[in-house]
Amino acid sequence: MPEETVRKIDKLFPVPVLVTRLPNGTELNERLIGELDAIRGNTPNGKPDGWACDVYTTITNNCALHEQPAFQEFTDIAMQCLTAFGELMAYPLAENNLRITQCWANVYQYGMSQEIHKHANHIMTGVYYIKAPENCSELLFHSPQADTMIRPPIMRDNAFNSMTSFYRPQSGDLVVFDSALRHSVPANMVDGERISISFNATL
Repeated sequence: MPEETVRKIDKLFPVPVLVTRLPNGTELNERLIGELDAIRGNTPNGKPDGWACDVYTTITNNCALHEQPAFQEFTDIAMQCLTAFGELMAYPLAENNLRITQCWANVYQYGMSQEIHKHANHIMTGVYYIKAPENCSELLFHSPQADTMIRPPIMRDNAFNSMTSFYRPQSGDLVVFDSALRHSVPANMVDGERISISFNATL
């Protein structure tokens, strides 16, 4: 009898996304919303000129929330999550100074979105969801292969040919991923505000 052909599939270059559900998220979020309400009352929208969206953000005019005492508890938690991701990636954390370099607020109201982008000149990026109404817009990740593949018609999506993958935000979740991983936020089609804190880190 002829020998049976043996095939195997290797999954090369997996892309990790670390999601942490905070046990004290509800209490922390109540305090953070109070602090952000005060910031929003005194800080105009810092949306960069190049952004096509109208999301409220403090990325250009108050992007050091991690240095403010009112955000110390959040910053400590964010550092723990960054450390866990760094250990997963086998980064030399002990020999280097893992630090948050930027930390800002984003508020998406009805119809607001964020175009595809990545966070240049950083190693890790995170986002913490303070308020995520049911069915609010996802955090959409885009495959690193999306700009390099010549794609024929696809009969069905699977883990090998999909160009996007999404995370559905939940209040109290903190997500960490590689800063080079492109991501976007589709239009928020619910009435409630989608409020988050984003941050970048490096060694």
